[in-house]
Amino acid sequence: MKIMIFTLLCLAGTLANAESHEELIDRAFASMELNLRDYWAYTETSTDDDGTSVARHDPRRLEGERWVLASVDGRAPTEDELEDFDEEKNRGRDGDSDDEDDNSMSRKSFVEDGSLELLEETDTHWLFAFKPVAGDEDKASFLKNVDGTLRVIKDGHYVGQIRMRNSKPIKPGKGVKLEVFNTQLDFAPISEGGPALPQTVDTHVKGRAMLLISFNEKAHIEYSDFQKVVQ
Repeated sequence: MKIMIFTLLCLAGTLANAESHEELIDRAFASMELNLRDYWAYTETSTDDDGTSVARHDPRRLEGERWVLASVDGRAPTEDELEDFDEEKNRGRDGDSDDEDDNSMSRKSFVEDGSLELLEETDTHWLFAFKPVAGDEDKASFLKNVDGTLRVIKDGHYVGQIRMRNSKPIKPGKGVKLEVFNTQLDFAPISEGGPALPQTVDTHVKGRAMLLISFNEKAHIEYSDFQKVVQ
């Protein structure tokens, strides 16, 4: 009987000290550095149906000038391409607006409370399923048929991959139906013992608009040549 009581007490202590799934993932995000915009210079190579563009971001440049388009399909960009790029990256959604905060990426920005489920544990990683954070009503309607997985790498303890894909067709607006919605973000350290940074983003969207227009678009973004220029 004494042995049984001792065993139960030891087990109770172990469970009390065990790290929850939420704490494990919070610690994984905490070991990453995600605010590229304010602290890092880096190269962004984007490939989609229109071709491949290479751009460089440097936070040491003046606001509104931090993005520079280096090439389009291996050649120098045209004036129109430079103007479109500047409108999108320096003055548009990717510009230096204070409304955006790259460092806000965390478990709570991705994972709906109570939705985490451990799918797999190996010697190298944990793989979790989750439901994406719904947010406002429009976003909730879009994401209700979207499921996610999150992979935490044990060596270095960081989030190595986040994937989101639809389980059923999505109707984001009148006359629009998405048959495929896939997004994958990959992260990795850029040096031994260094912080994990974004490496690639892959998206695939397939559907139909107004019953007449079909689309099937894939895009791949790769980040490279990192240099921390602001401490």
